[in-house]
Amino acid sequence: MPTLAKRTAPAPADTRRLQRPRWSHPRAVGGVALVAVCVVLGGLLVSRVSDTTEIWALRADVRAGEPVQVDDLERVDARLDGTALARYLTTEDGDALVDRAAIAVWGRDMVAGELVPDAALVSSSSGGGVELPLQVAQASVPADLGEGHQVDVWVAPGESGVEPSAEARRVLDDVTVVAVAGSDTAWGDASTRGVVVRVDDDSEELLPRALAALESGTVTLVRRTAAGS
Repeated sequence: MPTLAKRTAPAPADTRRLQRPRWSHPRAVGGVALVAVCVVLGGLLVSRVSDTTEIWALRADVRAGEPVQVDDLERVDARLDGTALARYLTTEDGDALVDRAAIAVWGRDMVAGELVPDAALVSSSSGGGVELPLQVAQASVPADLGEGHQVDVWVAPGESGVEPSAEARRVLDDVTVVAVAGSDTAWGDASTRGVVVRVDDDSEELLPRALAALESGTVTLVRRTAAGS
């Protein structure tokens, strides 16, 4: 007797949808990336802040010859390399600054907010001195020479009528730069720079011979640097 084959119902299809793991969701990935970026930037900021040094700056304008007042100074953070840092007054030894300020005057005019170079404080017993303008070839002056730098002024013999064995000589020793003019000013051209130095009263007796040498020779400015810089 024929029998009907038993039909089996097809297995129900799995209606569950595959879900993307939560950790790979675009918003989650973006959030993790944002946190990572913030951590990196925060670390860089902390690193940059830790590289700063406290330096004295001016609270108000001062004029050359005025007594130095500690109250005119304020502490600021600055990022300077070793050579530049050596030129400025740091806050490491406040007591020494107080003692020095008691017998010092400002060597030049300065404006509020300006960092204070070590050379800006001069002994009140040395007087104001005189300012001497110099015209110097671009190749005979440090490219980054600025106000407050200490330089020696050397003069080499002129090219004509001088024996080859003639040597350069230093005509001014350890004078302070009070102004530097670039080639884009009326004082100077593409090949020269104008530099003004202050000659203290105790060195003024050297001026006649220095001026004679400057007139007949080639001027070179040699910048002095602090020991260890």
